[in-house]
Amino acid sequence: MTGLLRFAGRVLIIPVSALLGSVVMFSALHFLPGDPVARESHQTPLQYEQGLHRLGLDLPLPVQYVRLMASIVNGDLAKTLQPEAMMSGEIGLLAALIAVGGGIAVGIASAKRANTWADRALISGALLVYSIPNFVWAFLLILVGTGFLFNLTGGAIYYDPGPCCHGAQILLPSLALGLPFVGYIARHTRTGILDVMRTDYVTTARAKGLTEDRVLWVHALRNALIVIVSILGPVVTTMITGSLVIEQFTAVHGLGHELVASILSRSYTTAVGVFVYYVLLVGVANLAVDLIYPVIDPRVRV
Repeated sequence: MTGLLRFAGRVLIIPVSALLGSVVMFSALHFLPGDPVARESHQTPLQYEQGLHRLGLDLPLPVQYVRLMASIVNGDLAKTLQPEAMMSGEIGLLAALIAVGGGIAVGIASAKRANTWADRALISGALLVYSIPNFVWAFLLILVGTGFLFNLTGGAIYYDPGPCCHGAQILLPSLALGLPFVGYIARHTRTGILDVMRTDYVTTARAKGLTEDRVLWVHALRNALIVIVSILGPVVTTMITGSLVIEQFTAVHGLGHELVASILSRSYTTAVGVFVYYVLLVGVANLAVDLIYPVIDPRVRV
């Protein structure tokens, strides 16, 4: 019963956080100078007042907030932003696969060759990859895709820097978003595997005559995954917030692009709505990570 209440509390905190975030975002937007109507030029005072009335911006702020949240909750905004959400989702999913898959692969390869030149080269490379910010990766990848590949192949292979994303275009923002976390996850994977390989039950498995690969893949990796899962929460959160920068840098018309554009244009409903979706996404992602723990280690209770 206690565990059920604890889990219910974790689920409940997600919409509560989204609600508090919406209040903060709504208040911050109204503290900024300007409004959607003021952006229109050559208006008379009467036309300005009529514009405010048409958008409901002449109502008290609490009434505006309730009407805004109603439009978000009933799904109108979600239907409008479905293409942008799909685009951000595709890029985020591919970036997560690159980060987790690449990080675990490099970490395992490094752990298998511990204290050798290959190990030092892999970990040094992982540290270098992690040290470069995602927007720098975006710049480097665009530079390589639009210049180097074009010149090298005589124009046969190149990256089109136009409005993203169609076909292979999705790969560049996904790489820029996921590459820094390849190094981060690789270092934690290596450390987790090496720690497990020193435990007594791994020594016993070796004494039974099991091969080193079987010890690694069957016995060590499962327990090392606990370390990897423990860092997925911060990784997912950072990746979601980092997508705001990458979408601007690579001309991706996703949710991050919509959030920035709506803030600049004072589109209150879109700005608050996208912000709420981001808060919910971060909350659900972290809850999913918590639910994975008992699957890997039954001793952990949610």
